[in-house]
Amino acid sequence: MLFFIVFVAFAEPIEPADFGVLPDNVARIAREVADRPLAERMKHISEPFLGRPYEIDGLGEGIEPDQDPPVRYDAFDCVTFIEEILALSWAGDPLGAPSYRNALRYEDGEVGYEHRNHFMLAQWIPENIASGFFEDITHTLGETHRIEKEVTRSVWRNWAGTNGFTLSLDALPVGTYGLNVLSLDQAEAAMEKIPPGSLILTVRRPNSWKPIVVSHVGFVIAAEGDEPPMIRHATKMSGGSVRDHLLPWYFDHMRWYKRPVEGISVLRPIDQGPRSALVP
Repeated sequence: MLFFIVFVAFAEPIEPADFGVLPDNVARIAREVADRPLAERMKHISEPFLGRPYEIDGLGEGIEPDQDPPVRYDAFDCVTFIEEILALSWAGDPLGAPSYRNALRYEDGEVGYEHRNHFMLAQWIPENIASGFFEDITHTLGETHRIEKEVTRSVWRNWAGTNGFTLSLDALPVGTYGLNVLSLDQAEAAMEKIPPGSLILTVRRPNSWKPIVVSHVGFVIAAEGDEPPMIRHATKMSGGSVRDHLLPWYFDHMRWYKRPVEGISVLRPIDQGPRSALVP
């Protein structure tokens, strides 16, 4: 069966001087959909960003050691896209989005390079589950297996990627970290059961010499008509941009990655604030 890639690029351009200012159309949409379920808010708020370029590590604290801006809306990587869409979706008003963004990005919401959740497996995922932002629902979707990754000082010392972080060796996280994982076969079988809005984490086969296991994240868009559900994500594929891919195509595509994919993990975002008691 042939599945087509869905890619829409219709967002208005953002002037370079304004890339850190929330576009008026996004703020308007966020307010218009504020009373809808979380997955719908995520879908509508993210639509104006379809077609925006992919840029790895484009955000920082605006000061040394990372002088990149704390927020921008002209380009994203996979994690900053998710953080921004969730912050705008959780906030009762766009003016409240920075507090959610900081809570997702930093330990205890304390802004600073040394407090940033740089590493998905060791920091971003467990910190944000413990904070009540997500629930790991992977085990509810099918037969899972557990992967464990031991990260030591020696692993950090010998991995070339460590040089990309302005952190001392003692400041890097060490320990044994784990995830529940659906194989790609199980993921394809469970595709229709994944709740819209859920985050799909791409989990690579662990290597003893590399501390990184989770390599990508996007969120699920509900199926429409006879179409299967989609993943919306900021991806490096095809030149790099924010785009939609049909989930069947995406899961099959992952089978051909050069570094083998172990499977996926699925996190369900939990609505925040007063609406959490009102909106399913």
